[in-house]
Amino acid sequence: MTHRLAPRLAWGLGIALALSVAASGASAEAVYKWTDAEGVTHFSAQPPAGGQAERLTVEPPPPTTAAPSTAAGPDTADDGRPKDPAEGLAGPSAEELAKQEEQRQRNCETAKRNRETLETRVHVRIRDEKTGEDRYLTPDEHTQWKKDSALRIDEYCKPPGGA
Repeated sequence: MTHRLAPRLAWGLGIALALSVAASGASAEAVYKWTDAEGVTHFSAQPPAGGQAERLTVEPPPPTTAAPSTAAGPDTADDGRPKDPAEGLAGPSAEELAKQEEQRQRNCETAKRNRETLETRVHVRIRDEKTGEDRYLTPDEHTQWKKDSALRIDEYCKPPGGA
């Protein structure tokens, strides 16, 4: 009885293999069918070694009825051009813009205070990040910090948009 069941099982597996190949859209790949010496029918993506096999062509599944924009791919427009990555994205809310502006103004005021301190004091004490101890800026550091504070004023004290 198992001898009679084997061809049916092989046939069912072969059909399943053919359907899975068809479902994956691999129409360019061939499916081979052959019968061995015991009369069992086999289906495979490769022909048997040294034996003859019938090459089956599997038709691709019909296209789905998806929206036209997805047919060209998720990153392309209907006409095939790349989509704008910012399309459909909302900008910052008015509340977020107000918070950003408040932070920019605080940064501007801090930069102005730092520049004033560096211009009026020769000896400026800081906490050394490496040692954690207080120390005075060296003359070279003092000059560099003055330049940096001028750059920060340029960055933070201009209105948004660089006007």
